Amino acid sequence: MRIIPVIDRLKTACALLNGRAEPAQSLSALTDDEVRSGLPIAFIYSEKEAASPNEMLGITSQRVAKRFCIITAAQPSTAIAEPIEASRDQIKTALIGWCPDANHDPVEFVGGEIIDISTSVVWWKDTFETFTYNRG
Repeated sequence: MRIIPVIDRLKTACALLNGRAEPAQSLSALTDDEVRSGLPIAFIYSEKEAASPNEMLGITSQRVAKRFCIITAAQPSTAIAEPIEASRDQIKTALIGWCPDANHDPVEFVGGEIIDISTSVVWWKDTFETFTYNRG
């Protein structure tokens, strides 16, 4: 799964991120202080591809599921605000039903889970999936 179209989509469609959508490789280079100073922020990576068996005789046609994940970091919730949920809502609105390109089906939401929480940062992972075909 190419993640640059996903990053570009989040940068333009998620106002709360303020353009802070990056490849997950960027995550390892950040210090805790840098993360806290730029919240919320989203990190995107390809997680998995799985092909179905060939559906044709004489040629190859396989449906391929392509999963990608978004790790979102935001401030913890308070009595008056839920930054992680607000960020996730914008991300899901931007991606669910969106087609990364003409060769992929609309993106679907698969699920999400908390990764870590501290007094200053909540880390959450959401998984999305799209489908395409390998033909030859």
